[in-house]
Amino acid sequence: MVNYESIYPGVEYTSAMPSHYTEPIANYQANIATLGMAMDARTANQLGELNTKMNPGAKTFEVQGISGQTMESIPNQHLDEMRRLAKLTGVEPTLHGPLLNASGVEREGYTDEQRIGVEKQMESALLRAHKLDINGNIPVTFHSSSNLPEFAPHTMEDGKKVEEGVFIIDQDTGQIGQIRKEKRFLPEEGEFTGKRLPFDTARELERRNKENWLSQLSRVGHNVQFGENAIDRVRGRIAGEGKPPVSYEKVNEIQKINVDKITDEADKKRIIEYQGELDYGHVYLKESYRNLRDLFDKSWSAAKEGNLTKEQEKLKKYADWTKDKIKKDFENDPKQIEKLRSVVDRGLRTLSTIKTTPEVFKPLREFAIEKSAETFANVAESAYNKFGSKAPIVSIENPPGGEALSTGEDLRNLVVASREQLAKNLLGKGMSKGQAKDVAAKMIGATWDVGHINMMRKKGYSEKDIVKETKKIAPFVKHVHLSDNFGLDHTELPMGMGNVPLKPMINEIKKAGFDGKQIIEAGNWWQFFADKGGGNPFLPSIEAFDSPIYSMKEGPGWANTGVYGAYFSGHGSINPPIHHNTYGAGFQTLPIELGGEIPGGDRGRFAGG
Repeated sequence: MVNYESIYPGVEYTSAMPSHYTEPIANYQANIATLGMAMDARTANQLGELNTKMNPGAKTFEVQGISGQTMESIPNQHLDEMRRLAKLTGVEPTLHGPLLNASGVEREGYTDEQRIGVEKQMESALLRAHKLDINGNIPVTFHSSSNLPEFAPHTMEDGKKVEEGVFIIDQDTGQIGQIRKEKRFLPEEGEFTGKRLPFDTARELERRNKENWLSQLSRVGHNVQFGENAIDRVRGRIAGEGKPPVSYEKVNEIQKINVDKITDEADKKRIIEYQGELDYGHVYLKESYRNLRDLFDKSWSAAKEGNLTKEQEKLKKYADWTKDKIKKDFENDPKQIEKLRSVVDRGLRTLSTIKTTPEVFKPLREFAIEKSAETFANVAESAYNKFGSKAPIVSIENPPGGEALSTGEDLRNLVVASREQLAKNLLGKGMSKGQAKDVAAKMIGATWDVGHINMMRKKGYSEKDIVKETKKIAPFVKHVHLSDNFGLDHTELPMGMGNVPLKPMINEIKKAGFDGKQIIEAGNWWQFFADKGGGNPFLPSIEAFDSPIYSMKEGPGWANTGVYGAYFSGHGSINPPIHHNTYGAGFQTLPIELGGEIPGGDRGRFAGG
């Protein structure tokens, strides 16, 4: 079958073909100038990709450095060449940075080394992005997380969030744990109903921290008891059966005895047993003391952070009491056993009266936001220090729904925390509070991926819930990624092919002041369809948006190109000879530009036939 595509060379896809890939999005029309193309992330030859992607007429392109290796494989010369090509053709560049966990949290846990390493990778991508546009604030997208499970598993039922558990982190070790949804019936206060209590993250976390704190205090208490019992056994044996134990000074004398000088074998054996028992008790007291110091530090930090004056006073009183007793390594001196025992005893009693439980375990979501904010703020500060008002900006993207920090609320909290940390950094360098706040708002924002948030449907989110999440992040959005899916998997299709509620989401963003670029991400289209004759995803996308064909932004739109005819679309050569050959119009003697005549034909379209 002959179609438009075979007549007009270079056209891969158009609505003039027999069937449409997409349906226009109801009552929504996007200006083609606001739309851009993400390049194929499967290749590091982003320069070659740019040449291909500009052909359909996209005015914005997004360099894909989404893997660290790909980003590192793009030469600086290619970035320079892309900038020159963009300037020559009037298109605008953006960049998608590597998929990294800015928090430093990985599945196996957290370390400062991991976070700092990620920060250096992000910093490199942001600084190199300046080569793409040295005169503007090019947005550089980084995901809020990468390939991590949801930190606070939940589902939605009738518009209400139902918590299914929570991931936590041990701030001392960096190890990650999970509190699962358990069956609890006995309320901490109020009437017992016999019904299962709903999962409460705050309640479960408080329970875990209390259990951990009591366990550590108990461990110290047990060690003290073991140590004192061993020493007291020796004190009793020295005094003799039925007599009060001797003093600790007498015990110290036992420790000083050189058994090699004892000639009586029975006495020698007895003294060796005494010294062994004392060493055993001493070891337990030393371990108690060292554990006690750690617990004191945690308790002091908790009291100070909570601004709890009375508890700070108790702890300080104990610390002052030990001033004349504790010397460096005194716990290793056998002569100091009595002093060591008294220091541990009093310390344990003091800590037992402290009501505030140190938060050893923290919700992983809060921890990750705090550490991610530190990374993003440091990266943005580095770019601002080097390029000033022309620095690339950090745009934090929501990852596929169901991954960590993927909701609008999480992304908003992360952007706010990152801006606050950046402002704090700049204040420390002498900038005024107002200026620091303005710079932070300019340097850090959000990339909202409409396809990613739609994937929350598999958790029970409705279309209204998805739009609500968009509304939460809308004031911070600087950049938009467009892809369609059916809410169940990460299938990046051109808009109009799935059930992403684009129009209400874009309306919420624009009401909040958004005027940035919208990048078409259609990885599945490239992977499964582009090399099968499906064409460039830019074309079905602008058809779905019914983007105006002409620059004056009036009709017809791309969804109507089949109605108005192919000549209006501007594809390929206008009025090529093959058109007349195919449809029977032959004027051999006319110039070829006007069609000419089919060789061997005896009639023409205008010859009465």
